[in-house]
Amino acid sequence: MAEMVKDPVCGMEIDAATAAGSSEYEGVTYYFCAEACKTAFDAEPSKYVGAAAMPESTKAMPAAPKAAKRWWEFWK
Repeated sequence: MAEMVKDPVCGMEIDAATAAGSSEYEGVTYYFCAEACKTAFDAEPSKYVGAAAMPESTKAMPAAPKAAKRWWEFWK
């Protein structure tokens, strides 16, 4: 059975056995779909590990809107 992993740079799902490359960072092995992704990761691994570690649901969460003043607060 193939071990499917996510490339931390581009997010592509790949088979770890046939990955174009791999790098180890802080004791964890990361696999890449292409040499360009490996090169980008090796240059700034913390940039990609932080993004990879965040759940998908929080990556694109917008900031909470600022509360608008109510009409009576303008006269304070």
